[in-house]
Amino acid sequence: MAETGLSDIRRRGADPPPRLGELLVSRGALDAVALAGLLRRQAGTGARLGELAVIHGGVSRAAVTEALAEQNRLERVDPRQGAPDPALLPPARMAAALQRRALPWRPSADGRGLVFATPEPERLRREAAALRRDFRLPSDATVQAAICGAQEFDEALQALHPQARAARAAARTPRRLSARGLAALPGRLAAIAASAGLAALAAAHPLQALQIAFAGALALNALNIGLRVAAMALPAPAPPPAPRLLREAGGPELLPTITIIAALYKEPQAAAGLVRALAALDYPPERLDVLLALEEDDEATAAALRAAAPPPWMRLVVTPDGRPRTKPRALNHALDFARGAVVAVYDAEDRPAPDQLRRAAAAFAQAPAQVACLQARLAFDNYADGWIPRCFAIEYISWFHLLLPGFARLGFPLPLGGTSLFVRRRALEKLGAWDAHNVTEDADLGVRLARAGYRTLLLDSETAEEAVRRPLAWIRQRSRWQKGYLATWLTHMRNPLRLYRDLGPAGFWGFQALFLGAAGAFLSQPLLWSAWVWWSLAGGPGWLVWSL
Repeated sequence: MAETGLSDIRRRGADPPPRLGELLVSRGALDAVALAGLLRRQAGTGARLGELAVIHGGVSRAAVTEALAEQNRLERVDPRQGAPDPALLPPARMAAALQRRALPWRPSADGRGLVFATPEPERLRREAAALRRDFRLPSDATVQAAICGAQEFDEALQALHPQARAARAAARTPRRLSARGLAALPGRLAAIAASAGLAALAAAHPLQALQIAFAGALALNALNIGLRVAAMALPAPAPPPAPRLLREAGGPELLPTITIIAALYKEPQAAAGLVRALAALDYPPERLDVLLALEEDDEATAAALRAAAPPPWMRLVVTPDGRPRTKPRALNHALDFARGAVVAVYDAEDRPAPDQLRRAAAAFAQAPAQVACLQARLAFDNYADGWIPRCFAIEYISWFHLLLPGFARLGFPLPLGGTSLFVRRRALEKLGAWDAHNVTEDADLGVRLARAGYRTLLLDSETAEEAVRRPLAWIRQRSRWQKGYLATWLTHMRNPLRLYRDLGPAGFWGFQALFLGAAGAFLSQPLLWSAWVWWSLAGGPGWLVWSL
């Protein structure tokens, strides 16, 4: 079986390649003292020396790429200069190229293999067999490397097959677990039939229909309130021992690379604050991979982010135009560019605690393998801005300090928040990432994690964000939440028996109470308030007793 070009060189008995650090010093990019410091840091974090030189040594990425090309005796290419032959990278192979960090550049000299442009030639050597499978090459085909810069690689891939990437981002979640199936013809016909039946009942027996609807609304509200009371009434468990925060001295295997994805849309005013907040995180930057996900037409936010001068470990990833234009679609697209074993999500206005990533890394290191997700607490820091932010602050305190821990003890699937959550990347990709067609993709992900047998733990850390201040913004936000909860319930209830088997009795009935109870209680409020007004005008409590 053929090896990569790098292995061919070594097998032929060529002199051992020079060390990267020595090359950078000889080229004047580093001095010996700085190199010694970088090598000490590398011993603690396990990061690549080239990345350390860029982040901590002030060396340009171009200089590191040139030195790597000399070290590995590889051709230096810039994949942004001229796209590869489309036949070498059809749309169906885009995901493999992103995952392997290998872009087919040209046929090999013997015509049986490929030369790949890659910023990680050693990884290409390790994954040569997988690349042959991914790109349908013969088992003995030549797989060779031509080196390029990491930023050059990302920009080249973002220019290729935008429609294919948009389609993949919109449909990563399997249809049977996605809300996009709700808009199909059978779902529409069922909704029309149910609506027609209810309308016919109301026309034929208006008083009885009102009585049934009122009783149902009362039941849903009682279920919703009772669930919350039960969760808060449970005795608090003994607090677990605080996880030992992992420092660099703990060894590179204990400090996973964490990819943070922050999706922004028309938020130029938040750009500078987000960059500052993420730069303030207490985590080795060489173990950080921050993706700032933007929409293709959002030039104002892109300009604001560039003006904020993000550090070299932050990258802009532009989501190609497509539908639906939702946050989960942007997250799905950015996920293909991620490098970390753990994926975290933040919003533009978030201000996480500086040690939050270390706490997440420590919790994952000490948790069993079935723990795939961690959810940190959210808190609003603008409660002095009016009565709406104060109500939000009270609600979030009860939700994250009382209700979510109670739901976890009851064995319910946890509705995740849309931010400050950490997911093992392998589990996330296995589940199909986020549902781009569900406006509460976070809560839906919590259910799919539970259905797959994974556990979610609550992380003892807090993220500050700003609550909406205006009533109309509050109404839009709440409407989106309830729409998403209802869509999540309809999506997973398409096969109730399978859902019951996946979640078990406690999880199944908890899912009903959390999602149908919450959405139903909210949507029934107009009916309840109308009925109470009617009751007041029609003669008081006696009418209510008689009517029911």
